[in-house]
Amino acid sequence: MEFGELLKSFLLGLQGLFRVEIVSDSLSLPQALAISSIPDRGIDMSTLSQTLGIDNSTATRMVDGLIKKGWAQKEKDPHDGRVVIVYLTEFGEKIQEEIEEKIDDLGEEIESRITIENQNELREALSSFQWTLSKYILDKNKIV
Repeated sequence: MEFGELLKSFLLGLQGLFRVEIVSDSLSLPQALAISSIPDRGIDMSTLSQTLGIDNSTATRMVDGLIKKGWAQKEKDPHDGRVVIVYLTEFGEKIQEEIEEKIDDLGEEIESRITIENQNELREALSSFQWTLSKYILDKNKIV
């Protein structure tokens, strides 16, 4: 299998798992990813859209949906009125905790199916891959 095919397969597999294990009738996969990407200090809309790999208008519609559900709120940046910061509400933070707990449980379940001898090796390989991917994304964002 070519590396690109492996990446696609990995992405589709994770999306499928997340749809089954993480999302619910009231929480879509994109909403779950958005909520899990909003730090305690909040995040500006441009950074959120970059993090999720979506355009600004899509991020705005998604955040508006989170606001309607009472999971998030928007505020103007006090230092730059042109910038909008998204924060989770108290209820949104509870949803985020539930998402993170489900992700951790899923990770533990998958890891338990890997032999002890291979767990550390796989963890190191995945950490290295994540580092390489992050650097690649940063380099691409500088180009765009």
